[in-house]
Amino acid sequence: MPIPQGSLERKTSFFLPLLLLDSPRRKGLELLYRFCWAADDLADGPGSPAEKRSRLKAFQRDFESCLRGRPSGGFWRDFGAAVGSFRLSPGPLRAILVGVTRDLKPIHFKRFSELHSYALQVAGGPGLAAMEIFGGRTPAHRRYAENLGVYLQITNITRDFLEDRSLGRQYLPLEDFKSHGIDPHHPVPGTAWDFFVRFQLDRARSHWDAACAALPKRERGRLATAEGIAAVYGVLHRKLWWHPGRVLEGKVSLSRREKAFATLGAAARCAVWRVKPIPDDCGC
Repeated sequence: MPIPQGSLERKTSFFLPLLLLDSPRRKGLELLYRFCWAADDLADGPGSPAEKRSRLKAFQRDFESCLRGRPSGGFWRDFGAAVGSFRLSPGPLRAILVGVTRDLKPIHFKRFSELHSYALQVAGGPGLAAMEIFGGRTPAHRRYAENLGVYLQITNITRDFLEDRSLGRQYLPLEDFKSHGIDPHHPVPGTAWDFFVRFQLDRARSHWDAACAALPKRERGRLATAEGIAAVYGVLHRKLWWHPGRVLEGKVSLSRREKAFATLGAAARCAVWRVKPIPDDCGC
């Protein structure tokens, strides 16, 4: 099964935070991202649902063979080496594949519990695997990783509402549309839509707050890449919160300069947290 070989810089907002890692961990995280990218492309790419399911099953077989020490190609050989080197748990990686498999059918979540379960798979799974690459293996590190993943995923889903709808996917819960008096098939800009978008973003922010609460700042200072990713998404989150109507105009993106400033700011904060005691109740 072919693995995407394009530029990570153009594909992900995570590229600049990746540069904060040492070379072995950066390589490990790049391999993890390509694994996620490939699985996502299989669910979103061309072909009938049956064809996509067949290709995804082939990908899953390659993955399981890799875990058993029988990689089927160059990528899987490198990925298997990273799994062994960083002692990656199979569970989070399998959760990613379960999550993308759900995308093969039309999705219309009715309740937040469904969205939360999905986010824990497609974003919490990568977060837990990344945390093992960073070296964090305590329950507190896992809470941080899962909540950060949910924060990123809800922010993404809010931004990508129109794109997802065109693919037959309504991730934002129907109960929220109803409570705000919005027809999910015919949303219109205005006060109700603004409140709806901000409700989703506030919910996302509550998960980032939970991630912050899971670890003291000194320990978060050792997770500069994770903090950098959160900082980049913080810029996106604020853009969406202040301009909710832009969600209905198309994809909101960040400039390279915005990503760079956010990443450098996170790196500077982490450097301070590692050496200077700072109260953990003074905000994220």
